Amino acid sequence: MRLKPGITLEHAQEELRQALNLLTNAQSGQRYESPWQSYVIAVDQALPHLAVFTEPDLASGLLSPTYWHLLPVAGMGPEAGRVVYRELRTQIATLELAEEELLQLKQYAERPGVPVVLDTNILNWWEQPHTINWRQLFKDEGIDASSARLVVPLVVIEELDRQKYGAGLLAKRAATAIRYLDQKLTGITPGEPVKLTDNATLEVSLGTRHGQPGTEADTAILTCAADLNQLLPDAGTRVLTDDTNMRLRAAHMGLQTLRLPERHRKPGTAMSDTEP
Repeated sequence: MRLKPGITLEHAQEELRQALNLLTNAQSGQRYESPWQSYVIAVDQALPHLAVFTEPDLASGLLSPTYWHLLPVAGMGPEAGRVVYRELRTQIATLELAEEELLQLKQYAERPGVPVVLDTNILNWWEQPHTINWRQLFKDEGIDASSARLVVPLVVIEELDRQKYGAGLLAKRAATAIRYLDQKLTGITPGEPVKLTDNATLEVSLGTRHGQPGTEADTAILTCAADLNQLLPDAGTRVLTDDTNMRLRAAHMGLQTLRLPERHRKPGTAMSDTEP
């Protein structure tokens, strides 16, 4: 689920609740109104409330094929009334499911710690996340926070899975990274965070939008960070990367980035062997 830019979760919850109330009241019927009139008026009034949602597009969902077939009927006959009530029940059920999803999204957003979205190379070429003192790193970077919420987009795991079947050092590093994630996340409900240290948790972001077919991996990683940044505008979401291209693209999207100190780079990489 995604909201329009600038829309808070609390505001979205309020708008969704108002839309649900309108449809529920229409189902009860209004004095001097036919079921058709109550339905059409409720849909018309609910549309602006649902416009805050972009994915799924709940407003467009109200304008279903049934809605367009009912418009010219104008409440003629009892059969039209039965269709109206059936459509209302369907739309109410859809919005109730959206309300549950929005609540889950709010719980997801309220997890503690500064969201830090990892790119693939961080897991390949840098020390494992649990060995890093994130509190000290934040302090050194001037970030006022005591804990890190480390987020691994699903596309990162897909990249590591592909890389581990190759040859050479990259394949070995990718296989090591996959084993590390398996070890840390085994037994954990998919998408739930696991405690790494007293100042860091680790979770996999299962957002399907981040890894749609044809989406380039870096774009999917940045999209994951952008979604978190929109949900938590005051949390200071960071993209953890050492890639210049990623930092430039993140800046273009209005995202903050974070780099690990060189002492955390694994030996044996070209960068670690570069003369200062």
